Amino acid sequence: MPVNPLIVIPVKDFGEAKSRLAGVLPAGRRAALARRLCERTLRFCRRRLPDHDLLVVTASTAIAALARRHGARVLEEPRAAGLCAAARRAAAWSRRHGYTAQLLIPADIARLDEGEIRHLLAARPAGAGVVICPASDGGTNALLTSPPDALPFRFGERSSEAHRESARRLGLPCRVIELEHLRFDLDTPDDLGALDALIQRQGGDTPQELTRLWNLCSNRPAMTPEAAWLTMP
Repeated sequence: MPVNPLIVIPVKDFGEAKSRLAGVLPAGRRAALARRLCERTLRFCRRRLPDHDLLVVTASTAIAALARRHGARVLEEPRAAGLCAAARRAAAWSRRHGYTAQLLIPADIARLDEGEIRHLLAARPAGAGVVICPASDGGTNALLTSPPDALPFRFGERSSEAHRESARRLGLPCRVIELEHLRFDLDTPDDLGALDALIQRQGGDTPQELTRLWNLCSNRPAMTPEAAWLTMP
């Protein structure tokens, strides 16, 4: 039986991802941004969290192949049915394969931090329980459940409060941990504005990866989405 929690990353088809950015980014750039974030998250988990197995849940055969190239296991959905359905499928898979807990995180965190994720994993309760990291907009950017199907998944608007309420009703211990980097994803125009403000504030001290993401999100006419993608290693 695996000792450590399984890390679960649901991934939507890149062409359908980032729909809430449609008003500020063209389709090609949104797909490139989704792919960049996904590949970076897979690389991060493989390099920084090698002691935890990784499961990607997706309905895309292309993303499934990409995940396997990065050493992840894949749970292929027959069709994309949303984040709650993906989380339920992952929890059932986790239980079948002997995992006693799972940590679900999105593929679009702007700045991944190993210390934050390990802090979250270390907060895992000894028995049944839940650990939540809220997103900046009140959503849920990390959800640790022990056992994997400890509570019904309620992703969506204000989901961190919904998950906490579910845990309360079920009598499950629940910790809410605010983490500076993990709470910040790139999903809405406000998120892009926050990234821009961060870049301007940090200037030359900005981490290289954030600068690359900012370049991809900047809708500069001199650079096509394809060119922006090719300029980033």
